[in-house]
Amino acid sequence: MKNTRLLSILLVLVMSLCMISVASAEADMPKVGYCISLMSHEWYQNIKKGAEARAAELGVELVLADGNNDSSTQITMCENLLAQGIDVLVVTPVDNQVLGSIIVQANELGVPVITESNVVEGAASYVGIDNELSGKLAGLWLGEYAAANGITPNVLVVGYPAAADCRMRVSGFLAGLEESGIEYTIAQEIDGKGLKDTVVERATDALTAHPDVNCIFGINDDSTTGAMQAYKAAGLDESKLTAIGFGFEGAVGQNALLSGGPYKSALAMFPNYVGVGLIDASVMAFKGEDLPEWYQTPTVMVTAENFDTYYNEVEDGYAIDFDAVRVLQDAL
Repeated sequence: MKNTRLLSILLVLVMSLCMISVASAEADMPKVGYCISLMSHEWYQNIKKGAEARAAELGVELVLADGNNDSSTQITMCENLLAQGIDVLVVTPVDNQVLGSIIVQANELGVPVITESNVVEGAASYVGIDNELSGKLAGLWLGEYAAANGITPNVLVVGYPAAADCRMRVSGFLAGLEESGIEYTIAQEIDGKGLKDTVVERATDALTAHPDVNCIFGINDDSTTGAMQAYKAAGLDESKLTAIGFGFEGAVGQNALLSGGPYKSALAMFPNYVGVGLIDASVMAFKGEDLPEWYQTPTVMVTAENFDTYYNEVEDGYAIDFDAVRVLQDAL
């Protein structure tokens, strides 16, 4: 009887210690507020999935807000997050030029700010890619592909000049084309705002003026596939078209690349992996660890030939092979 009672007491003590240990571990993790620029976009949906999975793994409390692609809304959402007592603020800026007041408020509260997609002055760190270099990789890829296939590119560029990162993607792409040494022309650059409906409308007008376009470069998958849709609707010969994407955000780009059509290559940015990086950087900032001003995430040009190096087939589509992406990360 005494032994049984002693075992019961020991069991209660062990369980109590485990609960204290879990509570202590949770207390060592931050409450992170993340204001996304446009929650409905596929890229950010996948970043969100990656961030949520990593937060759950580490015991981080993650609070999400949607800027809905409006700067004023985003500022309000960020202020609401700060009022909730978050430990770290993560922001994908709608406009990186108007977040100064949020940076000031966060700094006064001792809340480090981490940004995604664009650098914001005063933030603790930027998590993301080298947009200029990645754009250059896309331009170099087109130059090599065009030379190998006897193509003289006449390019429709679908940009988003209001966003600094997208401007760098375009300038990098043009630098890569120039460095490749091929003969090419830029038929027109349009502002698609990164939204498919806008891209289709504006690409339709551009292709009416330039029906001899035979290459499309877009700053995200909606930009590339939207222009491809306009090209097809115009009755132009898709067998003569080479389309290059940027972002490779999810199912839209994956399906386009694997269809065997004009979409030949994309600069993959691995959004789920970026989401993991945002949480890891937030934990580093919270713990006062040595956080780089630029927490760089990797990119690579993906084609139908190397697709399965970086993606695994799953029940509902394809999933990023994190081990393969970590190899890219280690090489940075």
